Amino acid sequence: MGDRQLGGDPMIFARRGRARGPSARSTTWWGKAWVRSFEETVIEPNDLITARGLARSGRLGAVMVISGMASAVLDPGSPSALIAQVKVRRLTDAQWETFAVEVARESGNLAALEAGELPTDLVEHADEAGVEVVPGPGDLDSACECDAWAQPCLHVLALCYQLAWHIDADPYALLLLRGRTREQVQDPGTAISGEAGDAAARAATILAMADDAPTGHGLADTAVAAYDDEVGRLL
Repeated sequence: MGDRQLGGDPMIFARRGRARGPSARSTTWWGKAWVRSFEETVIEPNDLITARGLARSGRLGAVMVISGMASAVLDPGSPSALIAQVKVRRLTDAQWETFAVEVARESGNLAALEAGELPTDLVEHADEAGVEVVPGPGDLDSACECDAWAQPCLHVLALCYQLAWHIDADPYALLLLRGRTREQVQDPGTAISGEAGDAAARAATILAMADDAPTGHGLADTAVAAYDDEVGRLL
């Protein structure tokens, strides 16, 4: 499955193989800012080294990003498979309205986003107006099916590192974590399409993720419920 976004929501990032060298680290300023936000929540610094290794190991399945949440299955298809999730506080409608004003302030902002860039001036002006595009440590919450007493656990941290790579490539992934799709950012007045075919395609994508997920216990039920809520919103 290639990286894709169906009808604007959700975004699915294909499973990565083993990664080595500098390419395994975030390269953009916004990706690095995302990394700082979750690294500051960690109690044991050595966990970051272990989590980076896990993120590069190829053991995480496809990463799904929906409004305010991302998840992935560790060791998909195996008896020990488990789901890791990170939730991000969504910006309010009023904050998105302010962000839209800042986007429209410079004609090149949307073009930059489409080119895979997140303009620093856009983010700085939004911050000055009270809209923090990059989440802080207090905007993050996490959950995992493992037995770790502290969150974020190694599995969630590995998911967050992989998210950083995807955010590097497409800053719309960061904006979706904050609550808005590509289409909503491009045209704030546009409602999510209610066309049956488009909605069915998005629903089918979500259901396809269940092939790799553990079933019938723990966070799997929470994940399915969250996806069901999202499908209901889209439909």
